[in-house]
Amino acid sequence: MNTRLEDSRMNTSVNPNEAKLSITTHVLNTSTGLPADGLAVCLFKFENDKWILLEESTTGSNGRCADLLQDQRENSTPGRFKIEFRVNDYFRRNATISMYPLIDVVFDVQNHHEHYHIPLLLSPFGFTTYRGS
Repeated sequence: MNTRLEDSRMNTSVNPNEAKLSITTHVLNTSTGLPADGLAVCLFKFENDKWILLEESTTGSNGRCADLLQDQRENSTPGRFKIEFRVNDYFRRNATISMYPLIDVVFDVQNHHEHYHIPLLLSPFGFTTYRGS
């Protein structure tokens, strides 16, 4: 199939230039194989040599947080961002010992017209992250 045709079908915006930066996350507990429900997540942006809190959220039953920039359009410009996953309370609530009280994932946004999905694969003694879709 023609790649351009596929790409245009996947674009949900009428005008690609109108697309806005969005940042989402998804947390999967790989030790149980289940989404991490009720895990506190905070989004920060690095500005003027300090981290500015933009949004606090909690993962839903599917382990996902919707657009963390939903009410932060003034901050939807390229720059350095951080998602802080507060895993201590999540593991404590699930009666699991973990060596990580929190996990910070720092990433650079180069294009403010793109979607950045930052998943976290989590276990009590390790984690992995990557840029998802």
